[in-house]
Amino acid sequence: MQKIESLKLPEQLPTSEALKSWQQNEHDYEPEFWEFQYEIYRYLKNINDKNLIERYRDIHRNFHVLVRPERNVIPVNSFLSSWYWYRKEHQTHYEFFLRNLPLPMPTPYPRQYFVAPIRPKGPNSGDILFRYGDSEFMRVFAERGEIRISPASVYKDGPVTDPRTDDELNIHRWLSGQHTRITTKEGKNIPVIGDVHETVSIPMNYYTLCMSCDFEPKMFEEFGYDSCVIIKDPEQFAARIENSSRDFLQNWYFHHNPIEYFDPYEPYKNQYLDPVMCKDFRFTYQMEYRFIWHPLNFGSAKDYVFLTIGALNDICDLYIIEKLT
Repeated sequence: MQKIESLKLPEQLPTSEALKSWQQNEHDYEPEFWEFQYEIYRYLKNINDKNLIERYRDIHRNFHVLVRPERNVIPVNSFLSSWYWYRKEHQTHYEFFLRNLPLPMPTPYPRQYFVAPIRPKGPNSGDILFRYGDSEFMRVFAERGEIRISPASVYKDGPVTDPRTDDELNIHRWLSGQHTRITTKEGKNIPVIGDVHETVSIPMNYYTLCMSCDFEPKMFEEFGYDSCVIIKDPEQFAARIENSSRDFLQNWYFHHNPIEYFDPYEPYKNQYLDPVMCKDFRFTYQMEYRFIWHPLNFGSAKDYVFLTIGALNDICDLYIIEKLT
């Protein structure tokens, strides 16, 4: 029997083929089943009230941006799916219920309609990219191709209120102590108190240029920006920026991909986490697409690198809104 009221759920499920590929059925999309799953694996049991409230706020922010009709057909396992966020909201809400605590804010609602200058073919398709920023710099970006790439470490020590602040060299997750077994080399069990905190680190600093996979008005509000460059041919852009960076970053490995987001409290079995291309799911609303220069031969990113790759008007548009006040 379902114990808390759920949000109004989408009427559309993933296709039967998609459900079959994940060995799922329609019950995997029912709140009563989500509560049953959570009672078996109560992964939020040991986090304190403050962190639980922060988690709900993060889910709330992501929900408003990411729950969209085109995402309803994606299976619940993926952070790209609307169903993923319905399930996360419900199970986190359920933990508040089990603690007899009120929710810190009203329940979220799906993404409201907005007019976009252009949209990609689908979530994380990468056929169109968006670089948000101040119009002063975005105009130079588009018209002259003047681009600054940053050491990943510079984002670590920013203000807590800055949505860019994150430790890009380390990622963290917590494994439920109740469901985690630790043994000595001889096979003797070590008692687990609380949760197990696991950190995955990359020892070498790298360079990065961050963009977004979709147009999202909330990004202007969150970052205080008034414009974005719309890159209509990401592959051509990548080729130009890679060619330009060779003189400055010889023997560095260049690649680009959308970021994969993960729930730090509910890891998937055998989930591989890479600090370069994975981030805590609290940032999912940013829908980040990242260009990476990774050091070879034990190099390390130190200072900013400024590139000039020439006018991008043939593959980019500049979109400017009224300056936020």
